[in-house]
Amino acid sequence: MRQIHPGEILREEVIAANQLSITETAKLLGISRQSLNNIVHQKSDITPEMAFRIAKVFGGTADIWANLQTKYNLYLAAEKTKELDLKPYQYERSA
Repeated sequence: MRQIHPGEILREEVIAANQLSITETAKLLGISRQSLNNIVHQKSDITPEMAFRIAKVFGGTADIWANLQTKYNLYLAAEKTKELDLKPYQYERSA
């Protein structure tokens, strides 16, 4: 299953669903158009502060947005570490 960056969810399920522009949404959130553009195009993460802004303006909770971002970041990290030759540590007791 494809992991979805929360910026894509914000773009489709909040901004587009409410027929808002990036400029209008950025103004509502009190951020620059470029900052919002970076989030919705998956160039920036949704920070904890941004999660609170989204929740305050559009409802829901900051936890939802923060958890979506964390889940996405964990997926990327898991994919990246699959290629590493890491082995579990084995504790050896001395006699």
